[in-house]
Amino acid sequence: MTGRSRLGWKILVVFTFLSLVSYVPAYPADAPVQSYDSLRLLIETMYEISHKYVWQKGDEEMMEGAIRGMINSLDPDSSFLTPQEYQDVLQGKKGQTAEAGVELIFKDHLLTVASALEGGPGYRAGLRQGDHILKINDQMVRNLTSQEAARRFQGPPNTAMKLQVLRNGVIKPLDLTITLEPLGSAGVSAQMLKDSVAYIRIPFFNDETFVQLTSALKGLERQTPPLKGLILDLRNNARGTLDQGVRNASAWLGDKQIVSTKGRTPEVNQSYQGKAQDLVFKSPHPMVVLMDQGTGRAAEIVAGALKDQWGATLLGDKSLGLCGLTRVVPLQDGSALVMTVAQCYTPKGQKIQSKGLEPDVQVKKASVTSPAKEPPKTLAPDQDPWVNQALEAIKSGKSPKLAVKGQS
Repeated sequence: MTGRSRLGWKILVVFTFLSLVSYVPAYPADAPVQSYDSLRLLIETMYEISHKYVWQKGDEEMMEGAIRGMINSLDPDSSFLTPQEYQDVLQGKKGQTAEAGVELIFKDHLLTVASALEGGPGYRAGLRQGDHILKINDQMVRNLTSQEAARRFQGPPNTAMKLQVLRNGVIKPLDLTITLEPLGSAGVSAQMLKDSVAYIRIPFFNDETFVQLTSALKGLERQTPPLKGLILDLRNNARGTLDQGVRNASAWLGDKQIVSTKGRTPEVNQSYQGKAQDLVFKSPHPMVVLMDQGTGRAAEIVAGALKDQWGATLLGDKSLGLCGLTRVVPLQDGSALVMTVAQCYTPKGQKIQSKGLEPDVQVKKASVTSPAKEPPKTLAPDQDPWVNQALEAIKSGKSPKLAVKGQS
């Protein structure tokens, strides 16, 4: 058997297996020819690389690279697990105890910061939403999935990472150093503003958020004079699971529908309701939810549910559009794929994945004025133009004028 035919047989076996485990439905009558043409092109490409590329590449290395390329064409929540990583998942091993506190996506083929969690190591080092990461510890970022890149930002406490970052509006790349550390709790905060309106900030979602949130909401419910409105700040919040989104939304919505998922197979088509005992407010107050391009995952579930079921106004910028149901699919060699198998929909049927939530009131985007390395400035709520526009909306009951986007 020739080298080309051996390589072709390996690829054919892998692709046949991938088709089976991914539950791909039957192709139309004309599809096999197109599929074989694509497979032939891949075989030819790998053969030419293995025989003519300046450095020798093994079949396994090229195949792994091809799989990563396919995964990267899907979405940021899909990933490839090596056999060792998959075994760690099966054995329930916990991840590293420290991290940079960043959520990453590939945008325009560049590793991009979707959000730098407020107060986290990356945030304090100066990473900003929209930054493109070119190098990690002097190595160019290439051929990684988003989840693999995220694992590079985890490690033992006090581990230092050097990054080279390209920022929109800044000519030269920035050199930043991040020291990894445990993140701790989400740190839900709440305070009263003028006109008996409450401001609630959720920097990110984790398993502790619900207890903190309900404690804060119960305190607000006992306020004198009575509460007249709520502002929920979900900006720069792209961390949290589907279950965490459902649980936290039920603090406002009780047992109403929070989100639904739809995919290509019947078993992933589900509707998710909250729990009646989680409900804090017996009657809804006027609410404005603040969101931006770093709002994703659990935060999008909460924002979409509050808009559809509570009548909340969404103010800010279009959200990230990153909300799906993932499953682990084992492969023959002991590795595995983490794949999105269903997309999220709001209670009224709006798709979130890849589309995002459109704000009812959009903000006017300000130009980049501070390219320096210092952390983004966090404005006090009463100094924040977004919050002031939300207050105006609640007070008047009408859509406010355009807010000017500050550095949040």
